[in-house]
Parts: sequence; structure tokens; C-alpha cells
Amino acid sequence: MIIILVSSHRRSGTHFLIDSLRANIQDSVFPNHRQLPVDFNLGSLFSKDEKILNIFKSLINDNSTVIIKSHLLPEECNMEDPKDKFEEYIKEIYENSKKIYISRDGKDTLVSLYKFINPPISFSQFIREKNDHIVREIRSENYFDSNRVYYWTYHTTRWQLDKTVKQISFSDLSCQFDLTLSNISTFLDSPILSTITKPEIPKNKLWHGIRKKMNHYGFGNLPVSSSVRPNKGNENLGMQYFNDELDLEYYINNTTIIDVE
Repeated sequence: MIIILVSSHRRSGTHFLIDSLRANIQDSVFPNHRQLPVDFNLGSLFSKDEKILNIFKSLINDNSTVIIKSHLLPEECNMEDPKDKFEEYIKEIYENSKKIYISRDGKDTLVSLYKFINPPISFSQFIREKNDHIVREIRSENYFDSNRVYYWTYHTTRWQLDKTVKQISFSDLSCQFDLTLSNISTFLDSPILSTITKPEIPKNKLWHGIRKKMNHYGFGNLPVSSSVRPNKGNENLGMQYFNDELDLEYYINNTTIIDVE
């Protein structure tokens, strides 16, 4: 049994990588279950729900190569002192999985997150807001949550420090798909299929959403692309929003000064 843990900051190409793996790595699946809150996301175990724990164990044991998604920080997965069986299982998955981290240009990531959340505030305000992606069950607000830019910097930097993690860039997966997939295959020690398939963003958003919802409840297969709009994976959109000198300066200041020790 192989567990592949695909981690990222939100809106970094997570589903693009997941779809690339399940389309090209033999017998790999990104399973789903109607009783999971969303998709097969490691963070769901922090609900401390016995039912979800059992679903995770069943789906992992029933598949030869299973893909799990995560937006957690590495220290939120690899806890020093797990407090219960849920946290112990999260740590067990982390320790026994093949870990891949996908990162994307920070400006593009933040623009995509802004458009995905669609808050009633300006983009300038949004990037200066505190990070809200905190696992309250194990930690309180910390210095790296001071704003969304700094949290993105901390997230990517922390994952880069773990040498057991395969680092993948969204740009390489987009522009050098075959080569990047070959490198991933070597890391996983799993051969890729003879015909390589590159997932595409679905054209019909409504039908795609219906198919995903049906799969969640056990009807039909997950679409070839499980990706989540709205940015359609476009690159270089960041500069369209970071066109204000103060915003760009704010971004630069919060991506060049980082302490993760």
C-alpha cells in the first residue's frame, strides 16, 4: 500500500497535481465518501469525529495507492505530542506517506484565493488580513498568521525545510508536464502509464460541479479534472492585482523577511 500526501497552500494547483497523479500513476485513486465534509482532506480528521476516522482507515486500506490532500503546515501534520488517536493517525499518515508539496507564484496564489473566497473587501485589504486557516484544535494564532502574504511565505518555506518532501512547482507541472511527471514517478517508485494524460480545466462549470457532487454521494466516477475554479490555472495574473506600488511593496516586505526556526 502506498499513501501519497499532496500538500500545498490553498490555491496552488493542488487538484491539478492530484488529477495528474490519478490519471498517470497506475492504480492511484483520490477516494471520496458521502460522509466526508468535503474531499479526502487530511484536515478533516481534526474534527475528532469517529465516523470520519473510520472512513479514512477504510479508504486507505481498500486501495493500493491512495492520494490524500492537505493544506496543513508540516508541524500540524507531524505533531510532537499527539493528544488522541485522531492526532496519532494524522502523524502516522505523515510519517508513512510519500509527500509531495506543490507551490505556486505567491502573487498568483493570493489572487486566486481572493477570487475563490470572494470577500466584500478590496484586494489591498485582503492581503493585509490575518490568516484564517488555523487548526484551532491544536494551535492558536501565531506570528506567521499576521497577514495572508506572510502566512503564504511561512507555509512554503516550512515545507521546503523537510527533505523527505518532493517539491513541485505549478509552473513546471504546467509547462514541463511529461518531465515533471517522470520525476514524480521516480520519487514515488511507481511507473507512469504508457499514455500520459494531462488534466484540463473543465469547460462546463455547472456540469462539472454536478458530476463532482454526484461522485461525492457515490454516483459515477470523479471527473478527470477535480480542479476548483475560478482562476482556471492561469499564471501571471498576480501582477494584474499587484499593480499598486504600496501593495507590491507590502508583498515584497512580507516574502523576504521570514523566520521559521
